[in-house]
Amino acid sequence: MTEQKLGQSTYLVIDDDEFSREFIVNVLAHLGCTDVHCAPDSATAIRLVQQHKPDFVLLDIYMPEVDGWAFLPQLRRTMPNAVVIMITGSGKPADFKKSMAETVDGYCIKPVSPGVMQRALVGAALRRQGQHA
Repeated sequence: MTEQKLGQSTYLVIDDDEFSREFIVNVLAHLGCTDVHCAPDSATAIRLVQQHKPDFVLLDIYMPEVDGWAFLPQLRRTMPNAVVIMITGSGKPADFKKSMAETVDGYCIKPVSPGVMQRALVGAALRRQGQHA
């Protein structure tokens, strides 16, 4: 996957924290990604998933009401082929381990730099392609 393909993809950022959403949108913009949608909660996320069919979903782990882990099965039923990257500010080793054991394609710790985000997106897309090759 090239930077050009990253820029042509559709993204959904799901995070309850407005500053985090804006920060991630700015990082994606720095990478040339322009088709980016945001959701502060799972209800909004499902509506946006159905409406925009994102190629990449950046999903916060710790959110009130429905956290990322609880939302993941519903997301996978709705968009089984979307590239899902878990995003967290905690940096707990258990979150990384669970991310690798679940049906997610990548993991990032906030705040994430453009370089780290680019590597995470490309690596996650390649892993997802390998699963469906």
